[in-house]
Amino acid sequence: MTPYRPRRTRSLGVTETRGWNVKVIGITAGQDLPDDFEVEAAMLAAERELPERAGIAFVVVHRGTEALCVNICWWQADILYHRVWRAGLGTTELVRAPADGPAACVWELLAIDHERRAWVRHVLARPDDPDYLGYLAADPLVEAA
Repeated sequence: MTPYRPRRTRSLGVTETRGWNVKVIGITAGQDLPDDFEVEAAMLAAERELPERAGIAFVVVHRGTEALCVNICWWQADILYHRVWRAGLGTTELVRAPADGPAACVWELLAIDHERRAWVRHVLARPDDPDYLGYLAADPLVEAA
């Protein structure tokens, strides 16, 4: 095991797919954040995972040291649904991780925690007037600690 070091984490914007508003978050173990091809592959996986009904989701695209990992997450009230897809380094051939496979690494969990806090602040704490646009604009961690 190597010592923990923060990884570069940035918002890659908000996109729409099949009626879903999806925040895209990039993480890298190196210098470069996930590229357009990696993000496109992640969004194709998200299109397959997201339910038919529209809503709000986020996708974490992590170019790690062992694999390209994609966390596809969506909100249903106060519940987070989560699926993991992985590809070998240098490829975008994502496959769904088995149910007994990994859920997320420590860097992905930082991004997921940020999204949880933003969802509580902008949506759950305001049940009569949820601020979905505020949630979508909430920027993820700039440098994951």
